[in-house]
Amino acid sequence: MTMSRQAWLLLLALSAIWGASFLFIEIALRAMGPITLVFFRVAIASVTLGLYVFFAKLPVPTARAFWFGTFVMGFLNNAIPFTFIAYGQLSITGGMASIINANTAFFGVIVAAAFLPSERLSWRRLSGVILGVAGVVIVVGPAELLRLDVAQIGQLAVVIATLSYAFASVWGRLRLQGYDGTITAFGTALCATVMLSGIMLVAEGVPDFAITGELLMVAIGLGVIGTAGAYMIYFKILALAGASNLMLVTIIVPIFAVSLDALVLGQLVSGREVIGFVVIALGLAIMDGRLLSYLIPGKD
Repeated sequence: MTMSRQAWLLLLALSAIWGASFLFIEIALRAMGPITLVFFRVAIASVTLGLYVFFAKLPVPTARAFWFGTFVMGFLNNAIPFTFIAYGQLSITGGMASIINANTAFFGVIVAAAFLPSERLSWRRLSGVILGVAGVVIVVGPAELLRLDVAQIGQLAVVIATLSYAFASVWGRLRLQGYDGTITAFGTALCATVMLSGIMLVAEGVPDFAITGELLMVAIGLGVIGTAGAYMIYFKILALAGASNLMLVTIIVPIFAVSLDALVLGQLVSGREVIGFVVIALGLAIMDGRLLSYLIPGKD
């Protein structure tokens, strides 16, 4: 499916929003724990989406199948990955986290091939996956893989988040196809809010932090725009351009995340991380297939 100008603009907007989310997480973690941060992120998103659903008069399904589906989706697509990314960013920069997070597409291909008969693992996809994994190894550092410290645990946490996203995409295709995207996003965020409320109280206690102007801006950026707004744009791109074009967002997000880290926090990526990102981007391009179609016409 070709990309229209509208789809490209939306793709760039989504990439910028998700790229900025890594910066917002880094700032918010100065004031609260990772689980508390994620709770407020999904709670604000669920309220925002709920208001939109109410005023747009969108019908919310009451079937158990829908709410069971969104509960599992909330666990796989919000609770686990948001928490692990936030935990990871306690020890690594948002730029590095965004580069490792680009691995989501590769895990998605492997998990889809395992559970969806229609998603065969072709040579092109397998080649892309191998390059993607190699890129992540370069970003982390081959020598660093042999030892385990706080930074390596943080990087591993982001890798686990990408794996959870992959399972979420398969679950969504199996159990939530046919539902309106905004309704699905609302149900997912609401269920994630419910499950995280108890986990937050047990793990980190009652939230206790000063509400500052900076935190309010982060709340709006992360909860309203970075989660609620982002998912609405996500489903719009999916409808306009399809899943393969939507995958391009994983290449563009790190560019915004790294740039914002450098501009706002003065955090620069190393040459090794840049090389790793280039390898990951090449793997995604090969997996996407359009680059190869120019070099080897008719080859899959």
